[in-house]
Amino acid sequence: MPDEAPVMLKNPYGEGFTWLRGNLHTHTTRSDGARSPEAVIADYEGRKYDFLSISDHDVLVDPADYQAGTSMTLIPGVEITAKGPHILHVNVTARVAPDPDRQRVLDEAARQPESFTVLNHPNWQTHYNHFPQELMERLTGSLGVEVYNGVIDRLEGSSLASDRWDRLLSIGKMAWGFGHDDSHDVQDVEIAWNVVQSSSRSAADIVAGLKAGRFYASTGVGIQSIRVHDRTIVVVTSNAQRIRFISRWGVIRSTVEDQAAEYTLPKRPSDALALQYIRVECYGAGGRMAWAQPLWITAGS
Repeated sequence: MPDEAPVMLKNPYGEGFTWLRGNLHTHTTRSDGARSPEAVIADYEGRKYDFLSISDHDVLVDPADYQAGTSMTLIPGVEITAKGPHILHVNVTARVAPDPDRQRVLDEAARQPESFTVLNHPNWQTHYNHFPQELMERLTGSLGVEVYNGVIDRLEGSSLASDRWDRLLSIGKMAWGFGHDDSHDVQDVEIAWNVVQSSSRSAADIVAGLKAGRFYASTGVGIQSIRVHDRTIVVVTSNAQRIRFISRWGVIRSTVEDQAAEYTLPKRPSDALALQYIRVECYGAGGRMAWAQPLWITAGS
């Protein structure tokens, strides 16, 4: 491609939406959680969450049984657990049977077109390899990966999986990064969450925003906007102290010590295209973080 060809940044974020906060990975006594669905729902509502998915292990908990008792939007979910690495299935209409062939699981989940799947806690367990990288790279049909899983803070392995995320993105796999509590008890609540741009509080609109990548994952830093002006990304947060712009293979392209920052792609189009994507990490007080979705760099018309 000639160097004179322009480049474009594909920004998943939009204007005119409402930011809504929620957790999609939650357990109750319907599987291995310590508290009833009613108690878990009341806890999240008390913390002013906007949406919640109860995703018990291989059990579908029907939100219709609980929706009248909460102002939150409840989204049906299941964590497909048995026989292999765990997969979160969100906005389900029917439980997908576990299969050791995880591609079959993803294919079966895809038969529910309003749903989506997320690959869970890749760096869990003593080998830091609950979801083998080569398997994640080979699988098709999932929407993304958990970049932060809160319950792993008190278990073996690492709750953070941005390394795995960058490896997927760097080989060209589209994957959104999610943050979840994976709550099993009260100590696991409000560790990591997703904040989505949604047209309304309906489950359909929230899911649409998640599928489109109009969200960020957070452990306490709030992102107010991510805009693109020509070749420049402009990020505004409410409480970040440092903002980093990261490209292919996890290379840090710029670090700004402020709650707002911008980054401009290299002038030479071939140099810009070589970066492949730019994603934003925000750092705040007390180790709090936020992860924005990648902005892909493509050749313009």
